[in-house]
Amino acid sequence: MVIRNEAILTTAAQVLAKRPDATLQSIAHAAGISRTTIFNRFPTRDALLEALGVDALQRMGQVMERVPTDHLGDLAEVLLDVTKGLISLGAHAQFLYGSPGQSGGLDSHWEEAFGPLAYYFFRAQSAARLRKDQPLRWLVASYIGLLIAAWDEVEAGELGSAKAARLIVDTWMSAATP
Repeated sequence: MVIRNEAILTTAAQVLAKRPDATLQSIAHAAGISRTTIFNRFPTRDALLEALGVDALQRMGQVMERVPTDHLGDLAEVLLDVTKGLISLGAHAQFLYGSPGQSGGLDSHWEEAFGPLAYYFFRAQSAARLRKDQPLRWLVASYIGLLIAAWDEVEAGELGSAKAARLIVDTWMSAATP
C-alpha cells in the first residue's frame, strides 16, 4: 500500500483542527500508518506543521483563482462560488487559523491567501458596489470571521456546506453592500 503525503496531511489537518496539541504518533494512528512512516515523511512536528501550512495556503490559492480579475460580475454569485470552495476546505484552513503562533486575527498568512478577494472587494468598493464607509481590511476580516464560524457549524453538523455558504454570503452582503 502506497501512503501519499496528501492523505497524511488531510488526516493531520483534521486531527489538529480538533486537537492542536496532537502528537505525530496520534496523527499517525489516526491516519492508519505507523509511527515510523510519519517520521520518515515528517521528521519533526514542526516539519509537519510547515507542510500543513503550505498545503492550506495552496488549497486556498486554488479557490482564489475563481475570483475574477478582469470584471466584477455579479458580486453575490462570485462570492458564493468562492465561499463554496472555501467551505469545502474545512479542516485544512481551520488548521491554518488555529496553528501555533497565529494571532487569531487577519495575519500575514491570511492576508496572502485572501489577497485576491481583498483586491476584488477593493475594486467593488471603487465601483460603489460595496460600502465605502467600511475599511477594506474590515470587509475581508468580517468575511473570514463568518467563514470560520461556518466551518465550526459544518464540523459540528449544525449546517450543511451549501447552507453555510449561502448564510455567509447573505449575512456579509447585507452588511457590506450600500
